[in-house]
Amino acid sequence: MVSVWPGRMKVARVTLLVLVVLAFALRLYHLDYQSLWRDEVDAILFAGRDLSGLLTLFVKPGHNGPLYYLILHFWIGVVGDSEFSVRFLSLTCGVLAVPLMFRLGRRWVGQRGALVAAFLCATSPYLIWYSQEGKMYALLLFFSMVSTYVYLLALERNRIYLWVSYLVLTAASMYVHLLAVLLIPFHFLLFFVTWPRYRHALKSWLATFAILALPYVPLARWQVPLLLSPFSTGHQFYALHEMLTVLLFAFSLNVVPYRGLLPIAVFVFLLLAGLLLYKRNNGSAEAGGLGPILETRRESISLSSYLFVPIICLFVISLGMPIFTDRYLITVVPAYLLLLSCGLLVLKQRFAPLVLVCLASLLVSNLYMVSVQGHTKIKSDFRSAAEYVRDDGRGDLIMFLIPHGRRVFGYYYQGRFRWAEPPYTNGGMGAEEVAQAMEEATAEHQEVWLIASEAELWDSRGLVKDWFDINGALLDHHSFARVDVYLYSLESGEALLRREIC
Repeated sequence: MVSVWPGRMKVARVTLLVLVVLAFALRLYHLDYQSLWRDEVDAILFAGRDLSGLLTLFVKPGHNGPLYYLILHFWIGVVGDSEFSVRFLSLTCGVLAVPLMFRLGRRWVGQRGALVAAFLCATSPYLIWYSQEGKMYALLLFFSMVSTYVYLLALERNRIYLWVSYLVLTAASMYVHLLAVLLIPFHFLLFFVTWPRYRHALKSWLATFAILALPYVPLARWQVPLLLSPFSTGHQFYALHEMLTVLLFAFSLNVVPYRGLLPIAVFVFLLLAGLLLYKRNNGSAEAGGLGPILETRRESISLSSYLFVPIICLFVISLGMPIFTDRYLITVVPAYLLLLSCGLLVLKQRFAPLVLVCLASLLVSNLYMVSVQGHTKIKSDFRSAAEYVRDDGRGDLIMFLIPHGRRVFGYYYQGRFRWAEPPYTNGGMGAEEVAQAMEEATAEHQEVWLIASEAELWDSRGLVKDWFDINGALLDHHSFARVDVYLYSLESGEALLRREIC
């Protein structure tokens, strides 16, 4: 046995290295294919502030992710703010998640299960998507995984430096994204799930969680009043079963609009097998009784808590203030992948030939979804819209619906342009008020571009577009992914006819 173990370790290390290289290749491929969307451009603009302005965000109410913007500030200073450069930071974090998944998994499901989980992490279309986005979600995943791993080490070894490291990492996670705080209830519960295994660390654990409240105080000062206020987030409310369905499809298939039963059935089958049937083979079950049963089921109970506790916490928050979006829960994806790995281990024990079929199905599904999202324009294609308007050369004013799109357009347009903000109609503005506001905004302009993306967030009744159709002549219309570009002439009919004759 002693002579075999080093060989197994070497094979595991080589396999892990291959998976890291695969993860890098999949994340690097078409890294800048998708146009930046508005949140990514906002991140670049925030990161472009001077250092003093960025540091004030850490204590300024209403700001999410100041630590990400600070890191991105220095990153951009070295590599620039191109799409490729900005997204490469997320790519780096996404690749590092693969060996982290192996480290986490080895503590819960053993070496083989950890390698399977690392494979799923490397090829996950969901994780690849956010490794190719210039936002904080890949960094959030990285910090949350390191935090959880260090927490497990601290429970096991009970060393002061590990508890301090856990405090720093967890506090940092909360300043990468506000909802990283949802992992803390899981960490809290994990201590009791694993009792009495870690009871020797009770005093350190109590002190750590008492201190852990301190980094959250600056955030709680504005978050708690906000949660108690009638503030509207603009998010749709989801019942718990709806949240679980959204997360299942997102974590498995990501953004691809595919709802066939076969691909998702494999994920569901393995997830249920991991949740309900996985038992760690440590020999204690032979003694009989409730204690041994809990001991052999402890890992699957821990992973179930890892997956579901943050989801339930977010649902409870959403009862008062709807705030659910699947990417806010990217921190629980490791638990989801580890439970899939548990399901495969269960199959290996009970019906080994089916393991290869399931692994092949997962690989084919993942690579297909990665291919689709790497060759289909899914994000709002402001890159093509800006190039189209710039190359056309017509128009003396641009209106953006929604106005937030101006920042993304400006990033790609790379030049000066005149713009005006259309009236916000979702607050109840009537057609006459819209007409008056539009006449004032477009006064003395003859040709106006209307660039519409997510227009329903600003003008759900289409009153602005209706005003253009009534008062102008449509000269051009071109559609890109989630962006429509219209060019209207607002000249009088006689003037327009004379110009066309000339």
